[in-house]
Amino acid sequence: MKDIRKKDFNLNTYFTKDLGLDKKELAELRLRIEEEFDIKCHKNIFKEFNTVGEIIGFIETERGR
Repeated sequence: MKDIRKKDFNLNTYFTKDLGLDKKELAELRLRIEEEFDIKCHKNIFKEFNTVGEIIGFIETERGR
């Protein structure tokens, strides 16, 4: 996965357009999020997320259950 630093993104940062992540890297990100936050995110749902803020909202919703 690319070496992305905190200063490189914000809530409105796009995974592909701004960070240059490809499909393989997005799949790896999904798996890391599932492991880190102990949640499940079906790959079809994950494909709907475009920005960092969208995935943070999903994580917060899933963790709030």
